[in-house]
Amino acid sequence: MRSVPRALFAAILASVAMVARAADPATEPGAKPAPAPDAPPAATAPPGKTIDLDRLLHPPAASLQPSGKIYGGRDQKGWQEEFRKARAEVADLQGKIEAEQEHLRSASGGEWQYSPAGGEATDPEVLKLRATLRRDRQSLEASQQRLRDLDVEASLAGVPEDWRKP
Repeated sequence: MRSVPRALFAAILASVAMVARAADPATEPGAKPAPAPDAPPAATAPPGKTIDLDRLLHPPAASLQPSGKIYGGRDQKGWQEEFRKARAEVADLQGKIEAEQEHLRSASGGEWQYSPAGGEATDPEVLKLRATLRRDRQSLEASQQRLRDLDVEASLAGVPEDWRKP
């Protein structure tokens, strides 16, 4: 019983193949077979230019420098604005952290703070200030990293030093 559907399936495939061959003009007698669409063209294209390893590892310096006044996709004003924003963010966070440290010192009762057995402060305001200070220090580290990354990007793009300075 199972062999009937298999035989029917094989017959259908054979008839589909025969119809496809009849519709293909390349299968007629005397016709040239068409090249496969994926196949590269036969020896009609000239051989590619070879590049040795030294040239790849040490490209000429002149070709690395962009022409004109645009480096890394930005002009002088663009680079100066990016550096100004990054430095302003770092300075703002440093000022904010200093103010939070002063506020934490005044809220915790000076340099020495005595707490119940366990050693941790239990004052909710002090705990909140510590958490805020910890979060802002992490933000400061991230913004300093962004400033360093921007400096590296500018260096790789060949941006002049005077464009990077405040």
